[in-house]
Amino acid sequence: MTLIDILPASQVREHLLERLAYARDASLYRLVPQAVVRPRNEEEVIRLLSYARQAGTTITFRTGGTSLSGQAVTNGILAETVWDWQETKIHEQGKAITLEPGIVGARANLLLQPYQRKIGPDPASINAARIGGIIANNASGMCCGVANNAYHTLQSIRFILANGHVYDTRETKDYHRFTEVETNLCEGLLTCKQEIESQSDLKNKIRHKYRIKNTLGYSLNAFLDFNHPLDIFAHLLVGSEGTLAFISQVTLETLPDPPFKATGLIIFPSMETACSSIPFLSHEGAAAVEVMDYASL
Repeated sequence: MTLIDILPASQVREHLLERLAYARDASLYRLVPQAVVRPRNEEEVIRLLSYARQAGTTITFRTGGTSLSGQAVTNGILAETVWDWQETKIHEQGKAITLEPGIVGARANLLLQPYQRKIGPDPASINAARIGGIIANNASGMCCGVANNAYHTLQSIRFILANGHVYDTRETKDYHRFTEVETNLCEGLLTCKQEIESQSDLKNKIRHKYRIKNTLGYSLNAFLDFNHPLDIFAHLLVGSEGTLAFISQVTLETLPDPPFKATGLIIFPSMETACSSIPFLSHEGAAAVEVMDYASL
């Protein structure tokens, strides 16, 4: 069996020149993929995952390719989920938005603009980064901080496991099906949860780590924040960098986006005085505070 057997030839790129074009993302790494494929829907992703299991190869999903640490390059199969993954739906006058992975973050905000709302994650690359990567990397940014990142604004998520099974946290029946079908996975998740909660030092360390900005590794706070295995797994997907499942759709809670904003430059006599003013500025409603030293200025 070859890739042409499971996907139309027009969606498979195996020429060296085309593979070289996808050998880099925004990082310093260079890995030439075996092939570049463009699955158009969930059915084709499921077939691709089945092929990978049989062929013993890896699949890396890629949207915008703005990753800074090499998450969007591979020497296996690179699956680009962009052009056929563009569906959106706005809910409750902009209070939530459903997005497929190919949507650029800035476009989501453009769709929400008439409602004076925006998505929480605000990475510096939002004009190029797409939702698939934003969720998979738990993208944050200058203003969203800890409270409004992808993890905390996730309302629901739809994903496909490596075994081809599809789950959607919007569907109540999927909670029962997940525990019935993915028995070993659920047992493992609950065992991890029990182990973490039984060790106060570990529990407190995780709580401390996620009170500050922390997007490295899996979101271990999911084991403390949720009880059902599906909820735990769904939030582990945020920041998993594509290692646990393929994310085919998400619904995010949105934030107010006032039409008028102001910015200011305040000169302080010392770094100590500047830092001591941050709690006051934050309490007064500043969305972001950036400290610049003499060299920066």
